[in-house]
Amino acid sequence: MIAAVGCTATDDGAAPAGTRPSTGATGAGPDRTRPVLAFVQPEKRAVMLADAAGRTWLAARTGANPPAEVVWSPDADRLAWLDGEGSGGTGELHIYDVAKGRLHSQPCPCRGVGFLGQDLATLAVDGTSLALFPSGSPTERTRRVPLSKGQGAYAQLADGGPDDVVIFGVLPEGPGITRGQGVVSAVDRRGTVRGLLPAKKPSTFTDALRAPDGKALAWGTSDSGGACWTRSTLLTHSGGTAEEPVQHLPEDAAFRRALIGDRQRSLTSFAWAGDGLTVTYGPLEGCQVLGPERFVSYYVRDGVRTFLGTGMIGIALGADGRVARLADDSSSAGLTRAPSGIASYTGTLTLTLGSREQPLGKGVSAFAFTPAETAAVRPPAAAAQPPDAAVTTVDDHGKKLPEAVVRLARQIEEAAVRGDTARLVALCGTCRAGVHEWIRGEGGAAAVLRAIRAHPGRNGDEGLMYPGLSSCVDQPEQDITCTPQQLRDVALLGLRPDEDDVDYGGIVYTTWSGGPTMVPLVVRTDAKGEALWTGLAAG
Repeated sequence: MIAAVGCTATDDGAAPAGTRPSTGATGAGPDRTRPVLAFVQPEKRAVMLADAAGRTWLAARTGANPPAEVVWSPDADRLAWLDGEGSGGTGELHIYDVAKGRLHSQPCPCRGVGFLGQDLATLAVDGTSLALFPSGSPTERTRRVPLSKGQGAYAQLADGGPDDVVIFGVLPEGPGITRGQGVVSAVDRRGTVRGLLPAKKPSTFTDALRAPDGKALAWGTSDSGGACWTRSTLLTHSGGTAEEPVQHLPEDAAFRRALIGDRQRSLTSFAWAGDGLTVTYGPLEGCQVLGPERFVSYYVRDGVRTFLGTGMIGIALGADGRVARLADDSSSAGLTRAPSGIASYTGTLTLTLGSREQPLGKGVSAFAFTPAETAAVRPPAAAAQPPDAAVTTVDDHGKKLPEAVVRLARQIEEAAVRGDTARLVALCGTCRAGVHEWIRGEGGAAAVLRAIRAHPGRNGDEGLMYPGLSSCVDQPEQDITCTPQQLRDVALLGLRPDEDDVDYGGIVYTTWSGGPTMVPLVVRTDAKGEALWTGLAAG
């Protein structure tokens, strides 16, 4: 019985038009009248819905280019989306009636969708007017509202609200304006345009979300110095008078460990959660090495950031403790990138219900709780920060180390933590006298500790060298592409980019540039299988 209640009806057929929906939560089928979450499976070309028990069903099939987002009406009676951009798209607007299980589609030369009250709003492709689709659409007539100030041909409607919608208009490049910068404005039902940024303070822009109360606004930036030199940041704005937005950029241990800093950084997901937000930062697709620990998630409220964990492409909070998590579909080797032209990342979407985590579907790119779910969120508890560094059991390419080597490394670590140089000298019994002198010297124990906690590398006939990293580049498919273990060591050792290395397009890290002085330790295994610390690889 427990298994039956917990099963997921993934890809269940849409309710036929005119039929009575399932009674839902207490029955075998999903409660089609009260969905709490919508999500997109781009490879399956499907928009899916889920009820509070985690049971799913198909709302509608999509076109060749699935939508980047889906938008709920305030009462969650309707769900809307636009075909994704691209030559394969149909250029249509889609409105799904939840109660009737019916989809209405029509051609729409427009950019962006959002609900203005109960009316669905879009922006004409020339940026001069809004089109408002009333709740009775398509039987009720669509109304067109000219804007008091045209927003340009590349403008987009970013999100709706009870009294106005938010529009981003791109500015032409010129003095003080770089490519991709523009203005953020609010537009009401009369077409009146009200700027939300101070004069001469443009912003870059990815997408935006309105707070559950319809006032505050959050959006992501995309400041770029080139295709692989883009950094994104979450901004919030009161939604009132023209003012500079507030930046929300983490600075805790988990964020530093992810190595997604001032040059390369993506904003993979954010969502309102009551009067706070969830946000996930990660590496740049195709430009940086992927790995679960590089995706870090937070809850932000009143300027305070609560760490929620790593390994999620996105996270959103709902009512009654419900949590939607989008995690990678791949193995520990790294995240799976979606096929070109579909989405940046896809993953497995789950819904946490009390102590149970219910899988909703694989290959998910976008998801959104209903407005009622979003408004009823309670602040979450913080997750534990990543554990302190310790001796590793694998080398710098993930290969398991001999038990004798791990055992010796832990003995060295324990002595170094205590600052017990006499014990360290004893453990390095075959080392030269100069090495013993270095160990006893100022900072010797600390240097040993820093090295022994890194991943060792194979060092030919000499055995293993701690750390194994000498140089690597944070860029895929290079001859010295950083492994996940090496990236962890870069953060552990506090290495900074090698500013003088111009041989690679990505960021290069070396142990001899931009960090603390590093003297590698050498460990080998003798004929009996015993591990020996034989000295230093340099110095």
